[in-house]
Amino acid sequence: MRRVGRTVAAAVAAALALTLAGCGGPLNVGDGDIGGDWALLPEAKVPTPDSGVCRPKAGSDKSVDWTLASFYTEPPVDCAQEHASETYYVGKLPASENDKTSPPDPGDAGFKSAFTSCAKQASTFLGGDFHNARVSIVPVLPLDHLWQGGARWFRCELVEISDTLETIVTRKASAKDGLRGSRPLAITCANDTLTSDKKFVTNVTFIACAKPHYMEYTGVWAPADKKWPGKNAQATAKSENCFRLGANYLGMTVSGLHGVGGISWDTWGGSELLWSVGDRGVRCFMGPYDRKKRTGSIKGKQPSEF
Repeated sequence: MRRVGRTVAAAVAAALALTLAGCGGPLNVGDGDIGGDWALLPEAKVPTPDSGVCRPKAGSDKSVDWTLASFYTEPPVDCAQEHASETYYVGKLPASENDKTSPPDPGDAGFKSAFTSCAKQASTFLGGDFHNARVSIVPVLPLDHLWQGGARWFRCELVEISDTLETIVTRKASAKDGLRGSRPLAITCANDTLTSDKKFVTNVTFIACAKPHYMEYTGVWAPADKKWPGKNAQATAKSENCFRLGANYLGMTVSGLHGVGGISWDTWGGSELLWSVGDRGVRCFMGPYDRKKRTGSIKGKQPSEF
C-alpha cells in the first residue's frame, strides 16, 4: 500500500510541474488547492443479503446440512422458479460477535442466537411451530472473507423435506403460510423404514393420511432450555413424553393407554448437537403395534379401533 501511495503522489507532482511550466500564466482549472476539494470514496462495506428470495438446488445437494452448497454457490432467484431453499429472514448477530475473528460454529453462543431467531421467525412465517411442518431451517453465516470484511448478518434458510433424513424437495412457490388454512406443509402421517432385524428405525417418510401408512404425527415435545441431560436421560424423556402426547392425541390417559397397549411410537430430534444450537424440539409419531398399513387418522380412537 505504501508503494502505491508514493507512486500516486509522484504522478500528481509531475502533472502539476508540467502545468506550471506550460506558459507561465494562471491556472485555468480548479483553484490550485489540491487537498481541499477532493471527493472521498465511501467506506467499502459487505452488502447485507436480501430476504424473500430463493436459491436453486446445487448438483451435489440431496439432503439438508448446515453447509449445503445451495446456500453459498447458487444465486438468488424469484421463488416462483424451481428452488431448494428460501431466505425468509435476515438478521444481525449480537454485538458480542463483532470482535470475533471468524463466524460462530454450531455449539457457539453466536450460532445459537442466530438459530433461535430463525426458529422464531420461521414459526411466524409459516403460521405455526415450524416443528409441525415438513421443513428444515438453517442459519447461514457469512463466509470467512465476508466476515473479515465486517459482515455480521445471518440468513435464515428454509428447505422443504420429505423425510427425517431431510431429503430435499424442490418447490416453485414460497413456503409462506404453510401451516395456515389448509396447512399444506403440515406433517400428518408417515411410513417408517426399519433395519433388517426390525429393531431400529432408519428413516420416517412423510405421507398424507389418506394414503396407506404405518404411523401418524401426534405433536412436538419441547423441553426447557437447560443443560443437556445426557444421552440415556434424554432417550427416556423423549420416549415418555412422546407416549404422553400420543395418549392425549388418542383421547386417553397415559395409564389407560399402558393398560390396553397395542401401539408403537417413535421420536425424531432432540440430539445433543441440535440441543446445543437451540433446537430442543422432539417430533412424536404413533401407530398400531402390528405394523399393518391403514388409511385415515387415529386421532381420538382407541387402539382397538385402529
